[in-house]
Amino acid sequence: MPIIGIFIALLIITHILHKVYAKACLKNLDIQLSVSANTATEGDTLTLTEVLSNNKWLPLPWVAVKFFMGRELQFASSAAVTDAYYRNDLFHILMHQKITRRLAFTCTKRGYYTVDNIDLTSWDVLMISKYAQKYPCNVHLTVFPATIPTDEIDGICTQVYGHLRTRIPIHPDPFSFRGIREYSSTDTMKAINFKASARGMGLMSNVWDFANARQVTILLDTQRHIHLHREHLEEYAIKLVASIAEKMTAMGTPISFVTNAKSVITSGDIAPIPEGLGTQHTYAILEALAYIDLNNQDMKPFAQVLDDATISGRLESEYWIVTAYYSKAVEAAYLRLKETGACVVWITPDRKPADTDFCEDIFFVE
Repeated sequence: MPIIGIFIALLIITHILHKVYAKACLKNLDIQLSVSANTATEGDTLTLTEVLSNNKWLPLPWVAVKFFMGRELQFASSAAVTDAYYRNDLFHILMHQKITRRLAFTCTKRGYYTVDNIDLTSWDVLMISKYAQKYPCNVHLTVFPATIPTDEIDGICTQVYGHLRTRIPIHPDPFSFRGIREYSSTDTMKAINFKASARGMGLMSNVWDFANARQVTILLDTQRHIHLHREHLEEYAIKLVASIAEKMTAMGTPISFVTNAKSVITSGDIAPIPEGLGTQHTYAILEALAYIDLNNQDMKPFAQVLDDATISGRLESEYWIVTAYYSKAVEAAYLRLKETGACVVWITPDRKPADTDFCEDIFFVE
């Protein structure tokens, strides 16, 4: 008889616990996710912080926090990873307790990463019933492409500078007065400084700084010209653009950026970035490079992008073309742009083809 009583008592307790957990298990249970920075560069190490709060008088023996995060963000911890994309972190939390867990991870690849929601799963104290709920989340991280080593980009730029014809600044900037000097027979009447001349200094001329003589347009092709694509070449081409942009910024050279790539965020075209200079301008270019979706190949052929540049007739800019692969179609468009008299150079990490007649005009970097 006592055994039957104990059994009935256990059934009643189990039933009560089931009702209590069914009603209150996920109530006043909160999960917060945050990243130590919203932007990073390939190779950087950041911290993901999970804060689980149980604001009720009910302990939870097991709580599983599961969320999607790109596999390119590699965690150092040994917490369970259910597959290449999902993390599954387990917690044991008591009543009115807050647990903070910090997880270090390394950004191994450029891109745009988000955590849109978190799946929270919990069990009752007897581990019989399971309860799940989805929580909204707004974590986003932009990883900029890494740049190639300084000596390597310096070597590439040195070759390019030697190849492009020198642009001599011949137009003075009337808004940038530098000083005065003695009059020369080549000076115009407008250049004479009559006030300085009247002070007995002889005939003197104004001197202006020259307007910036160099402008660079970087054109990046992300179209895959072969069936067996090589992603390491495509990523290297993106790193080349990032390196060139930072190099030009350091030199004080205005740059613009054009690509036929699609955005991983909008699936639409990545908008051209007009000519500009400065840290914020370079940031905009690096951000555009981070958003490039190499798997979306529904894009404008790069040869057409070059033809658009040819039609525009803008010869004052140097065109630095960067492609992951060599192709005959791009070669033909490159020659059409070059025939307009534009300063144009082509840089690619692809292998040098044997049937190219103008290899001296293309820089095959390894």
